[in-house]
Amino acid sequence: MEKLNLPVIDFKTPTAKKLTMDDYLKFVLLNLRYTCKRPANSELKSRRAVKAPFEIKD
Repeated sequence: MEKLNLPVIDFKTPTAKKLTMDDYLKFVLLNLRYTCKRPANSELKSRRAVKAPFEIKD
């Protein structure tokens, strides 16, 4: 196995804030509101949808 030359972290990392499920839900909904482009998303869905009828024959 090859020895890796990784950097040494010589400082304490900050403690992460623990979120409740309600706070996490607020965070996710906030991100969806500002990162999701609804008109572009609905256009993409309509372009990907199958518009031709099909049937399975024996």
